[in-house]
Amino acid sequence: MKTVQEILKQYWGYDNFRPQQLAVINAVLEGKEVLTLLPTGAGKSLCFQLPTLYQNGICVIISPLIALMQDQVKDLVSKNMTAVNLGGEINPAQQDAILADALKGRYQFIYCSPEKLAQKSFQSFLQQLPITLFAIDEAHCISQWGYDFRPSYRKLDVLKKWFPKVPVLAMTASAIPIVQEDIIKQLNLSNCTIITDSFLRPNITYRVQKVPVKLQALRKQLNETKGSSIIYCTTRNNVTQLTQILKDYGYPVAAYHAGMPIAVRQEMQANWMNNTTPIIVCTSAFGMGINKPDVRAVIHFDLPNSLEQYYQEAGRAGRDGKAANAILFFQQNDWDYWTLLQEKKYPSIEIIKSIYQHLADFVQLPIGIGEKQQFIFDFEAFCTRFKLDKIIARNALQWIEQEGHVKFSAASFKPSMVQVIADRTTLEQYEQTNPVAGVVLQTILRTYGGIIDAPQYINENVVATLLQRDIQFVEKTLLFLTQTGQITYEQKDNQPVVQFLWNRTAAAFMKIDLDNYQLRKKAFLKRIAHFSTYLWGQQIECRSAYLASYFGEKNPSKCKICDLCTANQINTL
Repeated sequence: MKTVQEILKQYWGYDNFRPQQLAVINAVLEGKEVLTLLPTGAGKSLCFQLPTLYQNGICVIISPLIALMQDQVKDLVSKNMTAVNLGGEINPAQQDAILADALKGRYQFIYCSPEKLAQKSFQSFLQQLPITLFAIDEAHCISQWGYDFRPSYRKLDVLKKWFPKVPVLAMTASAIPIVQEDIIKQLNLSNCTIITDSFLRPNITYRVQKVPVKLQALRKQLNETKGSSIIYCTTRNNVTQLTQILKDYGYPVAAYHAGMPIAVRQEMQANWMNNTTPIIVCTSAFGMGINKPDVRAVIHFDLPNSLEQYYQEAGRAGRDGKAANAILFFQQNDWDYWTLLQEKKYPSIEIIKSIYQHLADFVQLPIGIGEKQQFIFDFEAFCTRFKLDKIIARNALQWIEQEGHVKFSAASFKPSMVQVIADRTTLEQYEQTNPVAGVVLQTILRTYGGIIDAPQYINENVVATLLQRDIQFVEKTLLFLTQTGQITYEQKDNQPVVQFLWNRTAAAFMKIDLDNYQLRKKAFLKRIAHFSTYLWGQQIECRSAYLASYFGEKNPSKCKICDLCTANQINTL
């Protein structure tokens, strides 16, 4: 039987493990429950891949992102391991074939989403397999105290219920102490071993610059950067616009966001990986699971949502150990807008109750009835009818759902997305030969500004009303326009519906866990305060040490290279 070092050399070509990898692997092989907190780029994937090979077993990996699962499966297959992804675009027939192969022992690694794992039929199937390990990626998503809480992750407590003898490895790069405790509690991990490494990245120079013109500062940084770069923006529109501006200036740049077709995203990522286009402008959808060692700069052109998100994204710089930069540019109006967004994330109890009342009025549900009933729910129409701020309304509805009053389908807050990809000349010619489809094209061009420059969310009901046709005609025509190469059309998964889980009560008496609300809001406000402290650099001496201490590291040393350290050095001369 091969040793773990021999397996490491055979499949990965390394002679030695990175810090703490061997500690995690040994704990897993001893059958322990493990929570590992390793910085971005520390090689967390190897911590579940190698033990699986050593034990000749099957590992089930729960991951939140389809693109991440696809990338990791591709990487494993390239290393002559057998892996499959049970998410994304596979049809029932393909899934049945995969499950049959899994029963025959043809896969060492099975990737799935938390939603998939929650299905009782899938749980029953897994019980037929000789599973040796469950690995939970991005484990911070399970915690309500985290910056990226996802309700679907709360269902992962079924692992210890149905598979009590199979060890669990929970992995994250960004969990503050309160989140670590909640992960262990929610997963029911008894006698959990926590393994972490230093959050200091001594080769990364952290800088924050408040500038009058961000584009000018960005161009200066790009001109000084010798190597590949990642530029993060918060919205798809910002990604598209900034990419085009940089292209006009002659920079070798590409765009990446989740609204782009998968084939296009894969091409952009491949070109960036091989340095054909060394600069990528992207949303937070880009970067997870991507192992590119020679990124010399990670630049935030927009303010991230939290320090956790910033640390994770900035950590994609300098994985080769050589000098790299993590720069955040902002203007005063960026900060003002960011602050306004944060204020909308926790609507008051009064607002939450009023929006519950609006929801009942929207579906015309009287008090005292409605248990298990479903209603069509058009979020855009809902906000328009009651003149609601969409961000506040969505956050309030999510609170109502988390409290167990209602359940929304996946399509409720994710409308269809369209981008016109043909040029003007092609569109004019197409409209002449296809007048019926041409009318639909012109309608969406007039209704949704910028739809040629970037994908836009659309509402088929609105388009149908404008055309005085039914929604089936609109959907059929949009699919036809996609097939003929005029547009891209990412159709919503299913009908947007809301289900009332209990008979409707009066809004004033709607049950809300006030203690939980107050505790979570307090933790949220604390995260905002920490981000504000980091951004403005007040009362801190070193950005790197501040980030490390934020994640619970005791007495981290100063980096001596960030903007605050160097400024302090100058001031003491």
